[in-house]
Amino acid sequence: MRNLHKVVALIALSGMCLAAQAPSDGDPAAKKSTKHHAAKVEKRAEKKASPAKRDETAEKLRELKDMIEQQHQALQSVQQQLQQTQQQLQQTQQQLTTTQQTAQHADATAIAVESNSTLQVQKVQADLTDVKTVLATNTQVVQKTEKKVDELEHPPSIAYKGIRITPGGFLEMTGYYRTHATLSDQATPFNGIPLEAWAGGSAVAAEAAYNPHLSELGFTARDTRITLRADADAGTTKLTGYYEMDFFGTGPTSNPNQTSSYVPRIRQGWGRAKFGNGWTITGGQMWSLITLNRSGNESDNSKLWIPNIIEAQYSVGYDWGRFAEFRFNKQIGDKFNFAIAFDNPSYLSSTNNETGSVAGLASTGNGLLGNSLVSTCSSVTTSGVVTGTECVNTPLYSTNLVPDLILKLSYDDAKLGHYEVKALGRAFRDRVVGTAEKQGWNNYGYGQGIGAGAIIPVVAKKVDFIVQGMYGKGISRYEDSGQYDFIVRADTDHSVQALKSYSYIAGFETHPGPKTEIDFLFGQEHYYQDLYLTNAAAVAAGTAGQVWGGYGAPTTSVSGCFYENAAEAVAAGAGEACAPNNKTLWNLKLYGYYDLIKGPHGTLRYGAEFDYDQRTTWAGGAPAATIANPIQTGGITQAKGNDKTGFVTMRYIFP
Repeated sequence: MRNLHKVVALIALSGMCLAAQAPSDGDPAAKKSTKHHAAKVEKRAEKKASPAKRDETAEKLRELKDMIEQQHQALQSVQQQLQQTQQQLQQTQQQLTTTQQTAQHADATAIAVESNSTLQVQKVQADLTDVKTVLATNTQVVQKTEKKVDELEHPPSIAYKGIRITPGGFLEMTGYYRTHATLSDQATPFNGIPLEAWAGGSAVAAEAAYNPHLSELGFTARDTRITLRADADAGTTKLTGYYEMDFFGTGPTSNPNQTSSYVPRIRQGWGRAKFGNGWTITGGQMWSLITLNRSGNESDNSKLWIPNIIEAQYSVGYDWGRFAEFRFNKQIGDKFNFAIAFDNPSYLSSTNNETGSVAGLASTGNGLLGNSLVSTCSSVTTSGVVTGTECVNTPLYSTNLVPDLILKLSYDDAKLGHYEVKALGRAFRDRVVGTAEKQGWNNYGYGQGIGAGAIIPVVAKKVDFIVQGMYGKGISRYEDSGQYDFIVRADTDHSVQALKSYSYIAGFETHPGPKTEIDFLFGQEHYYQDLYLTNAAAVAAGTAGQVWGGYGAPTTSVSGCFYENAAEAVAAGAGEACAPNNKTLWNLKLYGYYDLIKGPHGTLRYGAEFDYDQRTTWAGGAPAATIANPIQTGGITQAKGNDKTGFVTMRYIFP
């Protein structure tokens, strides 16, 4: 644009020069070209001027012509520049148009790209999901393959004629310390915790073997266990057999003096058929159906809640049994199971028995039931008056009538846990021996109980709350402390009188880490009084004062329980006997384990446990003939005792 301005100015200047040279009468409005006008002027000048003048004029005309030629060339240059500028402008406009079109195309392309990108992202995500699925599937396949390879290299079972035989168990070494001696190895007799001061000294004293003034320490490997399991598939039916043993059996010469010559005993030995229609039939020696399950109603150890404690007698309040049983279970849907069991019966009769007049209770066995233990009974006297009969409690045999019947309904939910309700029915019988004056007869008694239990996950796989309990009459055989199912009245009819009791246990199982377990339990058992007049006829006739008998009778001899020996008791003017009836037993347990080594080669486990056991008895020692209402008046003296026990253990658990 600057060059254009210069050309215009030059043209204007040239015009002014031409105007100055032209005659005054020239037509300023002439529209002829500059060359024609210059030639015309030149011809005039040649006619009028002199030769010199003409030469000067010609020179000027040439200069002017050259100038005009230069201006013309400059003008052409400007025109060319103008054309170039216009062309550049057109190109710029075309470029702008192209750019706009490109921008529009870019917008459309961007939209298309965005849409395509979304589709591509979705496709990539879908592909990624597919890859993850394939990866997970491949991982599972690899894991299964590795597991199969490992099983081939280290088979968990032995194949034999279509049967998978799996050995198992553990080796254990346990040490224990009690503040009050019970001489009972690893299993504490909770119903025989030493009382406050009694140390024995009388043939009629039930506590003669214990001394509360002595502590007790020992080591044992008797809880070592060996197991063998066999599994087979018969079509849709799964067959299982299981055997388990430990070394808590005793032989005639078993003792820890030079060699611990204790013998194996059968803990479990059962077979099972599990059908495809949900029915399961199990028979053999196993954990009773009364035992709390972790899931379902099966008899497998893994399906049962067995307190994982070192104490071999488990815990006060734990309801269980382990003996011969036939069990039928039906799975109902995915969450319910209903089972019925028939257990081998056995009676636990009270020491408050006049067994000389009654047959069928606490008898020694013959043949395969041979038993060298003999029950001895003696009369108990207070102030010269016979107040009852005391018998040493020994595990003898009863002549049973019918099996114990157990029913259980359970519910399982992966999040809510395991819940169950159960019922127990029992029948007792004895034989009153006839005399010359009276023919003998059979007496019958019945026991029944109800119970419930639950395992509730508080923190999944970390903390579980456990609770179970039972209440009824004649159910003590299934309670951990093994008290008495019934008493036989010492009156003329010798009837069977079932004792009422309840038991419960509650606590937490925790797993803070994959190798650690810490548990806490509290358990209690309570036995109610069951009284009767032993001389009702004489009292009615007015020939004798009231003599109360039964379980928890206030006339029970307990005065000797507060002296270390009989001579000391007699010197103090007290009776020498110590034969109270238990009222309440309870204990606290805190225990834990740590797996130092855990893997395919087995588990090396260390554990420790602390127990506090408490025993209280029904008060006794009241004069026999001075109690009008013994339930309200009660005895005058109550004996009690406690024990504190610590355990440590090391186990190598087979893989």
